Amino acid sequence: MELKKDGHEKPKVYIATVNATEIAVYDPKITGAQLLKEAGIKHVQCHTLYQKFKGCDFEKVAMGEVIDLSKEDIEHFVTKGPDVFNYEVDGEPETTDHKDLTPLRIMELKGADPANHYLIQLLHGREQVSYAYCPDEPIIMDCRGMKFITAKWLDVVNIEEYGKQCKPVPPARKYRIRVDKQYHDWADRLISVRELINLEYPHSSAPFEVYKFLNTSPKPVKLHHSEKVDLTEKCLVRFTIQPKEQKDGLQTVAAEAAHKVQPRREFYLPEDDTDFLDSLGLLWEAIGRQSAMWLLIHDYPLPDGYNVAKVDVALLIAPSYPATEIDMAYFYPALSKRSGRPINALSSQIVDGRNFQRWSRHRQPGEWRPGVDSISTHLCLVDNWLVTDLGR
Repeated sequence: MELKKDGHEKPKVYIATVNATEIAVYDPKITGAQLLKEAGIKHVQCHTLYQKFKGCDFEKVAMGEVIDLSKEDIEHFVTKGPDVFNYEVDGEPETTDHKDLTPLRIMELKGADPANHYLIQLLHGREQVSYAYCPDEPIIMDCRGMKFITAKWLDVVNIEEYGKQCKPVPPARKYRIRVDKQYHDWADRLISVRELINLEYPHSSAPFEVYKFLNTSPKPVKLHHSEKVDLTEKCLVRFTIQPKEQKDGLQTVAAEAAHKVQPRREFYLPEDDTDFLDSLGLLWEAIGRQSAMWLLIHDYPLPDGYNVAKVDVALLIAPSYPATEIDMAYFYPALSKRSGRPINALSSQIVDGRNFQRWSRHRQPGEWRPGVDSISTHLCLVDNWLVTDLGR
């Protein structure tokens, strides 16, 4: 001890160097972990400490090992990466000296059968990463520790049930999907548009369009012909398949009058239709009786390229619907293309006192499928007509 001017002894300071950082402590006895913390090193579990001797010799120092800095030549230390990585699986501690492990290997070391289980990594908060579909993908081990759990594969998951509630779809051996009115079990997380068509039309070479229904989208989403759909997509409900081409036709009726805006329900529609119409978030009306029953959908959005951005759409509903098909579509105000190119097969039709523009577009004979086709599937066709005509 040195003497201060007032006669009191100064406490002795012990100096050590960790990598290039010099530290000073008053207590010569210090653990490896304390030494790293004094050097400003965080996450001491991510480092291995070595004492450096003259002649370039090194000796490993455990984190809990006590070092006496009062001894000679005990002052130089260096760090390297961790020797081991600690992690948990289902709450049980595990250790590895590998810098990466596959989910498959982690489950094998835990004793979980990969044929019946898959691995989930727990992140901060409630976030999770599932390795159900990539069991051979290396996971870089984190020296700060990692947490995993195992989960059992489900045999079959009904996509429609999860999609209607927008709940995350759990991994399953098979996914039950609804295509139009039929349910199919599919043994893969991904399905192509062609495979969807083959489920309903395995022997047909006719061109079709495929749409998916999402709980978060007011309108069906058209799929590209080369697209693959992830069946675990959140809020995915079902699919519909529609013929790609329809015929144009002509017929003439004309007049003009006033429009009523209050929603009217003068005839009943099936529950599936009313649920779909409500999901659009648009004002809709069911007006008329018997042979002149009309569904009006107000402010229906149009693809860019027409003279207006929104339009009222009218559909003629037969008394025997849904056994009888919906045909054509009627628009108010009348549509024209900003390109100046004509729209084929147009005529006029008075609906609710207003002069609607009728687009004569028809399915091929026999393409309407009672129990499968509905207002939602017909609007898929209407959307397709609107997009297709812009390219003509």
